This record gives sequence, C-alpha cells and structure tokens, in this order.
Amino acid sequence: MGEDRIYLATRSLTRLAEQRGDVAGQVINRFYRDHPDARSSFEHHGLGQTRDLEGRMATESIFMLLQWVEDPAAARIDQGTTIVHHNDTLQVPPRWYLGLVDAALAVLFETFPPDASNEHAMWLEVRADYAAFVDSLRGDFLRPDDSSPLPTFFDPA
Repeated sequence: MGEDRIYLATRSLTRLAEQRGDVAGQVINRFYRDHPDARSSFEHHGLGQTRDLEGRMATESIFMLLQWVEDPAAARIDQGTTIVHHNDTLQVPPRWYLGLVDAALAVLFETFPPDASNEHAMWLEVRADYAAFVDSLRGDFLRPDDSSPLPTFFDPA
C-alpha cells in the first residue's frame, strides 16, 4: 500500500474529528437505519441511560478500528472475549457488532477527499479482516446465533 497503516488511520480519524466532531449520534443513527431491531436491546441494556450507552458503543467501535490497525493481536484478544460475552450473555449477535463497525466506517468514508484512495483501501482491508475474525468466533458461542452470513459492507465509492 505504500503508506504506513497507522499514519493512514490517524489521518482519517483526525479528518473525521476536524470535520464532524463527535460522530456518535451519526454512527448510531446509521446503525439503527440498518439494524432497527437493535434499538430495543440498547434501550434494555441502557438501564435508563440509553444515549450514554449508544455513545459509548459508537466510540468503542471507532477506537476498536484504530486498535485493529495499531495492534491487531491485542484487538483480537479484546474483541474475542467481548463479542463472545455479548452474544452469550446479552444476546447481541455478531451482525450487530459488525453493523456498528460498518456504521462507523460509513461515516468515516463520507469525509474522504477524492485523493484518499490509500485510506479507503486500508479501511476496507481492516473491515474484511475484522469481519472474518467475527465470523470465526461463532464456534465459541454457547448461545448459538442464527448462523446466517454476516452482512457485506456497502461501499458507495
């Protein structure tokens, strides 16, 4: 790819922050548009603080993407336990996990200038790697999910 992945990620996320500020609401709105069935889970698990939970989860998704670039091994360890726990105890299926990441990426991609093809390609690689990892965890679930294929990322570019 030529440019360092950490440099590309930092450039992308800095641009996102400069152009959009706090994007948690934008990420959650896009996520609910694509996964309306997840809203009731956030309301249930938010314990009266749904907006706070939504904001934390949107922020965690963006942080996880950065961590996946900076330290993929640590991100896999963290996500491996988190995704299995959420599936088994909170009934949060892997498609919602991936959907929140996809929503964060979609908002991020809206800020790319035409000359950001290296950033775009790098994030698509991260997304593909993350999706394959999420899919690989399904065998570790105590509470089986529906086993349907995880959604592909819609890339409008």
